[in-house]
Amino acid sequence: MVTHSSIFTLEVSRDIHSTTHNTIIEPSKAVSAGTSKQRSYATMPSSWQVSLAQLAGLIVVLPFSVTYLHLYYYTYISNEYCFVGQHTSLISGKNYNTDTSDSILDSTAAANNEIISNNSDSSQHDVSQLFGIYTPQQNQKRSKSKKNDRRQFHQTYAASTTATSSSSRWGWPSITQISDMVSSPTSQLSHKSGLTKTLHQPVGGNSITFVETKETRRWCIGSTSLGDGSAQWCSLDFTNEPDKKTIYLYPPSGVYTKQQSSVVSSLPNTIYITCPAPTVQTQPPPKKTRHNEQLFRENKNIRFIARHPATVLLLLLNIGLAFHYWNQRVNPALVCKQYSLIVDNHEWWRGFTGATAHFEPLHIGFNMMSLHTLGRELEGEFGSVNFFLYNVALVVMTTIVMMGMVYGRIRWHQRQNSNGSQDSKILQLRETSSVGYSGVLFAWMVISTLEREQATCPIPFFNDVCFSTYSFGQLKFNIAPLVSLFVAQFIMPRVSFMGHLAGIICGFGLHWGWPPIELGSANVLIGGVFLFGNLFWRKGVVPVVPLTPPDGNDHDDDNQLLSLLLESGQDGIDGILMSLPGSDDVEAGNNSLDRDESLSTVDPFTRSKEKKKEREMAEMRRKHKTVESIRNLIGLVTVLSFLFFDWMSSIVLSQCLLLAFFIFGTRSSFIVWACTQAKVENEIITPEKQRCGMIWRGFVMSCVLAIVVDGMSMAGWILLQTFISSEKTKLLFGFVPSLLFMLLRIASNILGMVIASKVLHDMGQVSYSSGGIFVSVFSRVLTCSKAIGDGVFLSQRPLWTAFEGRGIRLGGGELLARISRSPRSS
Repeated sequence: MVTHSSIFTLEVSRDIHSTTHNTIIEPSKAVSAGTSKQRSYATMPSSWQVSLAQLAGLIVVLPFSVTYLHLYYYTYISNEYCFVGQHTSLISGKNYNTDTSDSILDSTAAANNEIISNNSDSSQHDVSQLFGIYTPQQNQKRSKSKKNDRRQFHQTYAASTTATSSSSRWGWPSITQISDMVSSPTSQLSHKSGLTKTLHQPVGGNSITFVETKETRRWCIGSTSLGDGSAQWCSLDFTNEPDKKTIYLYPPSGVYTKQQSSVVSSLPNTIYITCPAPTVQTQPPPKKTRHNEQLFRENKNIRFIARHPATVLLLLLNIGLAFHYWNQRVNPALVCKQYSLIVDNHEWWRGFTGATAHFEPLHIGFNMMSLHTLGRELEGEFGSVNFFLYNVALVVMTTIVMMGMVYGRIRWHQRQNSNGSQDSKILQLRETSSVGYSGVLFAWMVISTLEREQATCPIPFFNDVCFSTYSFGQLKFNIAPLVSLFVAQFIMPRVSFMGHLAGIICGFGLHWGWPPIELGSANVLIGGVFLFGNLFWRKGVVPVVPLTPPDGNDHDDDNQLLSLLLESGQDGIDGILMSLPGSDDVEAGNNSLDRDESLSTVDPFTRSKEKKKEREMAEMRRKHKTVESIRNLIGLVTVLSFLFFDWMSSIVLSQCLLLAFFIFGTRSSFIVWACTQAKVENEIITPEKQRCGMIWRGFVMSCVLAIVVDGMSMAGWILLQTFISSEKTKLLFGFVPSLLFMLLRIASNILGMVIASKVLHDMGQVSYSSGGIFVSVFSRVLTCSKAIGDGVFLSQRPLWTAFEGRGIRLGGGELLARISRSPRSS
């Protein structure tokens, strides 16, 4: 018999009714005892407020801080970027020069008898070319001369101005888009360099220089490509600084004002520039001597860690897991990639555990040396954030391609040998295991080969056998990776041929532009593959309908709810709630507890049973209404995300996935609650609970990834606001409203994750004793979410009533009289 459990019930000590007065213990004392128990629980050290702080620090503050520090080092310290953009409002996102520029443009067009449209304005086109990234002259070294200290900053990246569709430049970007834009000036990738030459190449000489006259000293940005060689915007004056001791390092950040000498009136009055700090140095740096030369020597290892954090993180992950598996004597069969376990048993997590597992010293040694070499070469080209996310995407992609090739070979053997003589070969394909990161490394080797200008020689000791790269329009191809595959198979027969071939296929696809970085981001790819590949295609658990079909028989009163559910099918949840007794709303369900006793039977036991059933139904309706309210909140946040963010960015796509997970999870949870209330057999409710657990686990996993990427995106907005305003010229909302909405979105997603964790725990779908990959990875998130749910979602009414029914008088005068009349033993 299945017992009913409430996901929002921690203590049931409120509104305890009593129908009899013949008891020794008074109900008021029972209520006070229960209330004191609740207070003692609320004052425990591990309260829900502490759990909320821990959860927010783990999935929001930590990714935000790491991303902010990395972007600050990459832009301002390592590359010394200066960002030039339009002067916009933090609140509304409106350009301060819009009204002035529009009126001036209209008068200029009328004077020249030209028709100027908003979409093809040549003046605005030229002005936007002034925006972008400026870097100092690298060949100009500092010396004692003040002129050499005032380095010029030349434009190396111009904002995109030839995009015809507004959707391509709409809304605030994700961290992947920000990383892709910031890494473009230093990237040598063929698709990025071609894009820079066609879309982002400055027209003329735009530069930031230090201008010194007898009256003023300041930094100015000027251009020779705006139709007026004297067009300049300058900062505030530095006349208060001493002449001889001041070293001007970088242009000051802030608003630069157009000078009166600029005769072209269509140019904006102000622009905004963000540069590294500090701007000036009042004292010259200490000289290098024999005693302090060690202080100026840069540590190569620290520099590698700072410039290649994604490679270092991947190295530590693989080496740490290899040591853990060796130290714990883990059986490789528990973590390996195997067709029968991944496809037949739906253990999709083996794609990650198998790719990061190494059990031999030579295996981990060769793979990590290759990862170190390829990471040093390619991380700077893609950007650290995108390089790490592409590694995660390649783990998923290589696993899918590998399983697809195994499936194809199995089907081919089945067609060639219909008599069953090759069953052993098919069994071998199903049971073959593989581990290691080499599939991903082969993908990066393909990209490195295609980006190499000289020919590639893949065969050791045969330097004359080399292969060149051929271009077919935008596509490139080189046969060298395939040659390396056969050479490795010949030297080491135990290596996984299909695993390496899957990496080569994914490498060509990645270089040819598939998947796009927004689809390949972890917060979109992992959740999307789990939802559509596993739950929809493989298992068919979505869309959510009852797994038990209606039998057509008459149901008794106890199974009334389940019969209505089965008959209504997929569209019957709202109708079922309204068809239940007293289900007009939650208030009606609560008021039904106080109905007149004449409406029920006179038997107190039957009346008590009916009231208990009504309370359980009201509690189920309350739970469902709460979950539906949160579902509607997530849906509203999803719709608003299309207004605040880029439509095709990963932060919008991931929110759509979360909404789909929550909708399916809400329907599945109601089916489980209905079956539990109807007290159906375990054979029916167990599959429903398993299906519900899979959906909510997918939501928790996708929600954590989405919140992490949201926190990383906020770090990019705060640090690179000027650059984003120059690249995204059509923003409906300013920086402050967008940041506040992102915080609201994160809060709503955390609220949904709390509900998911409560459902998983109360349905028995989370077991900390038996472990499992899901619990091992998300254990901290699950425990914090459950603690938050226990502290926030308390039951409004009890599911049972104390001291209700037929009472037996244990005390009073009659008992004392019997005791006094009884003979006392001596």
